[in-house]
Amino acid sequence: MKRILLALLGIIAAYLIFYPAPIEPAALNWPEMEPHESTTMPAIEVLFPRTCQDCEDISVVDNYLYTGHGDGRLLRFPLAGGDRLTEMVQFKGRPLGLEVLGDSLAWVCVEQEGLARVDLRNRTYEIVVNSYNDTTFQLIDYLDVAANGDVYFTDASDKFSDDDLQYDVLEGRPNGALYRYNVASGTTDRLMDNLYFANGVVVAPDESYVLVAETAGFRIQKYWLSGPRAGSSEIFIEGLPGWPDGISLGSDGLIYVTLISPRIAMHNFILPRPWTRRLVTKLPKSFLPKPVKANRILALDNQGAIIHDWADDNPVFSSISSIERIGNTLYLGTLDEAGVGRISLK
Repeated sequence: MKRILLALLGIIAAYLIFYPAPIEPAALNWPEMEPHESTTMPAIEVLFPRTCQDCEDISVVDNYLYTGHGDGRLLRFPLAGGDRLTEMVQFKGRPLGLEVLGDSLAWVCVEQEGLARVDLRNRTYEIVVNSYNDTTFQLIDYLDVAANGDVYFTDASDKFSDDDLQYDVLEGRPNGALYRYNVASGTTDRLMDNLYFANGVVVAPDESYVLVAETAGFRIQKYWLSGPRAGSSEIFIEGLPGWPDGISLGSDGLIYVTLISPRIAMHNFILPRPWTRRLVTKLPKSFLPKPVKANRILALDNQGAIIHDWADDNPVFSSISSIERIGNTLYLGTLDEAGVGRISLK
């Protein structure tokens, strides 16, 4: 029996040593900001838990909440009236980032399809772009729409799709990019590349810059659209205490950021050590690190200073991936849970 056990351990060791990994990880040493004292997150009310699953992003317009269901549907819910829903369109892929403009137009990042323009009245959609030059979008992720109608959107990774997004984070290489779709000309420009899992996007109120979250880089970058620094980028905030996901401009003028999972000691151990990440990806996907179920939301001013910091280490609704502030209410999307969250601020 002992010989059999030793033989099995030898086979496993040989597999872990010699079998090729699906990634080629880079050594990373991301900075950490000084610890910031957070306040207790107000209670989250869960809306539409029976009819909404994996609803990653949300858009609130005229007392309706629009969101993309994990099964590919774009749904509309009345904010007063129970779980009644209207199916607007059915996509082939999963709808991720979205923005609804009035009662006739919506823009949606659709995984495995591309950037979709949705006719809400006729309940139809078309894919306006799904690649840039010779790069096909693998994980078109998040968007924001400027006043002139241009759409700023991210491709989180041009190497890994949603099914393998953990590989992208574990590999630690800048496979993401920020794009702009010009609605007047129908052309697409790549504004930034070499981003570490490009995610949330928000355009400044005066449209002088756009912010983009780098989930795997624990930071948010600013790309200047106008002025003397137009076409250049800089760090807006870095060393975040978690993995930034959705970002948005609140009705109070602050920039709201969701941290999908906290940064923990394990991350600080494996990020500078590529061999640890190469090793773990040889195991079944069920063994890959998963997001920690803990909520944290930051509100920043236009200089990147933290104005609000809410946290909950034992949430009933977690994996918060997007946020919208309307008046004194926060609406929250989720990566992999049921329903949509709502927080009433006093």
